[in-house]
Amino acid sequence: MRTVAVALLLMLAACGGGSDPASEPTATPTKTTTKAPPKPTIAAPSGTPAPEALSQFLCAKDAKGDWNASGTISNAGKNKATFQVTVLVGEAAGSDEQAMTKQLSNIGAGGSATFALAKIPAPKAGGTCHVQVLRR
Repeated sequence: MRTVAVALLLMLAACGGGSDPASEPTATPTKTTTKAPPKPTIAAPSGTPAPEALSQFLCAKDAKGDWNASGTISNAGKNKATFQVTVLVGEAAGSDEQAMTKQLSNIGAGGSATFALAKIPAPKAGGTCHVQVLRR
């Protein structure tokens, strides 16, 4: 019985060992084509983030179901500046929601300007209102 067990172990060891590289099948290279990543539909924002310039920000859905936003941008700098305010309703996760942008040009040093965005595009499910302020 012991001889049979040893013989069985030797046979299993022979099967589990490495094989001759020449007898292994060779992989055939396949031609794969990769699609270029999609191009953004809008230009990437440019400027310096300036969330501290925003005050009195309100963003809400009205009785008709439209999303509207308003607020004030203050220029604490020593020179005139242009600010860009972008509002997004939905998930800020890089998905396909559309945003609305407003430029506030030539706000004087120490000055401020109010803005209003009406009928901001929003997914049917709604979402959260997100705002970005850039000093340009």
